[in-house]
Amino acid sequence: MDEDKIRISGIMFEHGTNDYGFWEGFSLTDEEENQIMEILMRHDTEGCSIRGTRKQIAEEIGE
Repeated sequence: MDEDKIRISGIMFEHGTNDYGFWEGFSLTDEEENQIMEILMRHDTEGCSIRGTRKQIAEEIGE
């Protein structure tokens, strides 16, 4: 994977109290991905994020 290219590999949804879903396995066009990234970058100083391996992220959000 190109280290300079960030790809959207899945999206997490909150459905209710302690009820989450993770959607993956879809393909976005470059245009769609750019549109989503533009939206996210407008909010880049809000909330929080984590980075690591898939396992590390699962452990961190699993609290």
